[in-house]
Amino acid sequence: MKTDDVTDKDKIMDNPAATEFAEDGNEPVDPVKDIQEPAGNHVEADRVVQEVDTSAINATEKEELPQPKRRQRPKRKSRFVAGQISRLKLAVLFLIPLLLVSIWTEIAPLLAEAGLRGVLFDLPGAYRSVNARGLLQLLLLAPVLYAGRQFYVQALEDLQERIPSAEVLLLIGTVASVAGGLYTAVKLLLGVPYAALPPLFLAYTGVCVAASLCSVYMDRWCKAPMPQFLDLPSMGLVSGSILLSIIACLSFFYTDRAAVPVWQIALSIFICCSPALFMLAPSLAAFVAVTKAAEHQILLRDGTVLSDAGETTLVIFDKTGTLTIGRPVLSDIHIFHNGSETGILGMAAAMLQDSDMPEAAAVREAAEGCRLPVCTEIRSTPEGWHTARCFRENIRIGSLEFVGRYARIPAETNAYVEQLSDAGKTVWYLSVGRTLYAIFGFSDELREETPEAMRRLKDMGITTSVMTGDNKRAGLYLGRLSGAERVAAELLPTHKAQLVQTFRKGGEVVAVVGDGDNDAPALEYADFGFAVGSGTKAVWKAAQVVLTDNDLRNVAATFQLSRDCVETVKRNVRAACIFNLLLLPFGTGIASLFGGPVLRPWMLLAATLLAAALLVVNTWKLKRWGQSKS
Repeated sequence: MKTDDVTDKDKIMDNPAATEFAEDGNEPVDPVKDIQEPAGNHVEADRVVQEVDTSAINATEKEELPQPKRRQRPKRKSRFVAGQISRLKLAVLFLIPLLLVSIWTEIAPLLAEAGLRGVLFDLPGAYRSVNARGLLQLLLLAPVLYAGRQFYVQALEDLQERIPSAEVLLLIGTVASVAGGLYTAVKLLLGVPYAALPPLFLAYTGVCVAASLCSVYMDRWCKAPMPQFLDLPSMGLVSGSILLSIIACLSFFYTDRAAVPVWQIALSIFICCSPALFMLAPSLAAFVAVTKAAEHQILLRDGTVLSDAGETTLVIFDKTGTLTIGRPVLSDIHIFHNGSETGILGMAAAMLQDSDMPEAAAVREAAEGCRLPVCTEIRSTPEGWHTARCFRENIRIGSLEFVGRYARIPAETNAYVEQLSDAGKTVWYLSVGRTLYAIFGFSDELREETPEAMRRLKDMGITTSVMTGDNKRAGLYLGRLSGAERVAAELLPTHKAQLVQTFRKGGEVVAVVGDGDNDAPALEYADFGFAVGSGTKAVWKAAQVVLTDNDLRNVAATFQLSRDCVETVKRNVRAACIFNLLLLPFGTGIASLFGGPVLRPWMLLAATLLAAALLVVNTWKLKRWGQSKS
């Protein structure tokens, strides 16, 4: 474009050949001859699209909107701490020898019964009867407990607030294990045989702490903690263990049929009700889910969306740059009052030099080679309204709502505008003073995957909607073409957040997909915000999820991944608990009434291994996610 001081107003305004209206002022001659159905897209004439009334929303004052608040989850103090990997390494470093000593402690009596003498960790000479394995286990457990001290600090805070959390459950199991371990260690030092003493569960406690530290490390890496799925099971295990221990102890106390001390039964119940992989169960599923999302070009800036994004009931898509490729073309221009098309284009381009709107870029592209007049007092608003002074006249470009306030819009333009709108084109008006001089029609190509993305969401039971500043006819055409069920047309860009708030007040769980700066407030007010990869920095910052490949089908994929992840978390939590609960007959001493053994450490370690295998199987199903959905 050539910028020049064009001052001859007549050269811009007068051009008899450009007038397309008949002399009698009726319909224009062939005004939309270039409007055609987009290739490869078929609009179903009988598809019903619900129209959303935006008049009240547009009339809402921006200041009336409260501060943006996404879905409020129960407040929990973060378990993310500095040096987490160092603590995990410390715990594992001492856990390995602790497990070895524990195994040797358990098999030493069996070796003695078989006539074999286990000399490892035995004291020499006169102190041969003294058994130091219990003390050694306590010393090896101490660094592990120190590495996991964050859980016990959190547990004490939760106890003050009367919250039966997973940390409280770990604290109860640890206290029971250490208390019993101290008693047994002292008795072993005094020469009492291990077979006559309560078992040492110290190694199992070390496994619990190490697994919990591993869960925190995974949560920190994937930024997708899901502690809320542990709240209800934690409450059941904490309250259940306390109630069950009271019942068991009272029963054996009054019947006097206990094969072991009643306090040992209570400790066994508390330890048995503290599954080693309890905290790791949701973290493992979240870790795999975040990895799968990254493989499908879904960037989870806030991994917590995995926990409840599947509850979404309504998805609102922005039009330009989201449903469409975001490069509109000035496909139609109609000039009035014998104006010059090149002159009008040059004047419009001069006004829109600094605008970042896609339509403004289309005007500048169409005005290549045109001379640009000097415009002053150029102003642009977030609503897409543009004003300037040119040729000592007020020039305005924008929607009908804006230009119609200052210029008379002839009734004979309605047919032309309706045909543009019926083809889904964005319509802008240009006025000079109080006279309408031009109507622009912008066409933008729909993304190829848009109808498929809408269909997938509909199959999941999620309602789809489109928000656009185009008039209702163009909006309804877009809704039918894209497959959306609702359309919010004639919506001011600055009032998209109000639209989201309206739906949320109506009980909808809303997700918004956008790409531009004016979409950012809507994403912040939504329950879940999605930004396409080609979007601006502002919308990326406001979004929780970024579709890095701009594929709208990944919106449905995110919701499906959330649902599958939540289901896997629930299965993992059940798997982490079920095998420990199956050991309760041994922990409560019921099995001993029928000649069975009491709870032993090897039983808990075996239950942990079985639970770990089941967790791997459940999570492997999630790892294969997407192979049948792509």
